[in-house]
Amino acid sequence: MDAISIKEAARKFGADLVGITSLDKFEGTAPENDPRNIFKQGKSMIVIGRRIPRGTLRGVETGSVSAQNGVFEDFGLVMLEDQFLAKATYDLVIWMESAGFEAVPMFGYDAEAAAKYPLGSPVAPGKTAPNVYVDWKLAARLCGLGEVGRNGLFITPEFGTLQRFAMLITDLELESDKITERNVCHDCNACMDACPLNNSLCRRCEGGAIQTSFGRFHTIDKISAPCGRACLASLEKRNLISRKFSTAFRKEVK
Repeated sequence: MDAISIKEAARKFGADLVGITSLDKFEGTAPENDPRNIFKQGKSMIVIGRRIPRGTLRGVETGSVSAQNGVFEDFGLVMLEDQFLAKATYDLVIWMESAGFEAVPMFGYDAEAAAKYPLGSPVAPGKTAPNVYVDWKLAARLCGLGEVGRNGLFITPEFGTLQRFAMLITDLELESDKITERNVCHDCNACMDACPLNNSLCRRCEGGAIQTSFGRFHTIDKISAPCGRACLASLEKRNLISRKFSTAFRKEVK
């Protein structure tokens, strides 16, 4: 079993994106975010992603459907993460464990938000208190899948802002992917022009930002917000996404 076979299996199980990095690259990470504190024998991190259907944003963009309690929240967030992405992650874990390699599955929770809700004390001196949450954006970047934009959204060459991620820690030593050298935000202020980057304003946004529940640590999901949609439109306009569509997401964009 090697990196190539794992990527082939991940895609067979439904992943649209898959990247790999050595756990050594997390050196210097805070203990409460270090995946090595979850699985001491772990050697590699696998990050898989499933795309958000572009059509889930159409109603939000035209103002005919709200993001909250609408198509986007179902197929772009809750069902996508809790069912479709979870199933792909589970299948990959079972496939790896059937070959004798352990794999620890993890959701891509917001590590900074999760830190506001400590759940326990260390079980022994020198141990990290539960729960350890890995920064999924850092993991995805180390796996070569893309970069974090000015708006805080993760951007990939394939789908722009439209994907969700899960992670696996494994004791299988695998070849790491190269970190991307792109800078898609260069000379683009589309997100900033669409809405000020201010989390207090995000919480009152009526244009598409989703206030999540405690299950996702009350994070503000901005993919369907004005800043997120403007980012997607700009990326497509500048031909920075490999996936093409016959209909433009937005006719006029900076």
